[in-house]
Amino acid sequence: MKFVLPAAALAMVALLAAWPSLNSPPTPRVSADAGQSEMLKPRYFSLDEHNQPFSLVAAKADKSADQPDIVLLDDPQAEMTESTGTWVTMRSDKGWYNQSTGILLMRGNVHVLRDDGNEFTTSEAEADIRKGNAWGEQAVTGQGPQGEINAKGFRMTDRGKNVVFLNQSKAEVQAAERPGSKKP
Repeated sequence: MKFVLPAAALAMVALLAAWPSLNSPPTPRVSADAGQSEMLKPRYFSLDEHNQPFSLVAAKADKSADQPDIVLLDDPQAEMTESTGTWVTMRSDKGWYNQSTGILLMRGNVHVLRDDGNEFTTSEAEADIRKGNAWGEQAVTGQGPQGEINAKGFRMTDRGKNVVFLNQSKAEVQAAERPGSKKP
C-alpha cells in the first residue's frame, strides 16, 4: 500500500494534466522558411475571356525572390482547350510563369502535342496560356499523321488550331488516300 497509493495519486495528477489534450485534436503546425515559399504539385485551372479552359500544372513551384509576379516551375505542363473539345498540351523541363501577363516561358525539351496526333519538340518556347498562343525561335522537329517537319521556329494560334513553321522549313508529307481509291 505504501507504493500503490502514491503511484495511483501520481497517475491521477498526470491524467488531469493531460486531460485537455486528450479531448481536443492536436493543432496542425505548418512551418515554412521565411525566405521562400514552395508548392509541390501545384495546379491552376481557369477560363479565358471566351469561356475556354486552360490549365497549368507542375511538379514543383517556387516564388521568385526578386520578381514577385514570377513563379519558377519544375516540369510544367500547360493545356489549352477549345469549347469544342480540341486541345493542345505543352510541357518542358523548366518554366517561368508571369502571373500578371499570363506568359509561360518554357525551356529544356519543350514538347507540344495536339489532339490530332501532330507533335513537335524544341528547346525553348513561350506561351500566352490565357489567349491560347505560343511561339518559339529555336529549331523545331516534329511529326504527325501527314509526315515530318524540320523548321527554325514556330507560331501557334487559336489554341493549337493553327501552327506555322518558320524559316527554311522542310516537310516530308505523305499523300492522303482518296476515298474509294485502291493501292496497286
